Amino acid sequence: MTRFSQDDGNVVVEFIGVTVAFLIPLSIIASSCMQVANTYLFTEASARIAARAYVVSMSDSVGARAANSAVALTADDFNTDDAGVSTKISCTSKPCLTPGGFVTVSISKQVRLDLPSVFGSRTVLVSSRHTTAVDELRAP
Repeated sequence: MTRFSQDDGNVVVEFIGVTVAFLIPLSIIASSCMQVANTYLFTEASARIAARAYVVSMSDSVGARAANSAVALTADDFNTDDAGVSTKISCTSKPCLTPGGFVTVSISKQVRLDLPSVFGSRTVLVSSRHTTAVDELRAP
């Protein structure tokens, strides 16, 4: 009976086992975290830009269109689709562009994560809000 006392080749097998067991799940989780971070940055930037676009427009209807256009342009900048984006505009006075008033834009988006079902919920709601003052010296 011959005994093998050398361990040649076992390092390769152990490396492949560690790679499959740890690194692949870790990369999947890191990718999902990056998706959430990208969506967070998108909602922050689009809320700020949409609020600014709204308060510099001439009327409420033009402001709403400008805010939605700003959200779509920001989605292009962040390489994300704007299909699941919810935009809500609220004001402290009516009409919204009353001098001295405030306009708040809330942006929310559902992020579908590429995680296995073992990790539970596979969607995350990311939302941001930005409030901008309407200039008091604005011509009515």
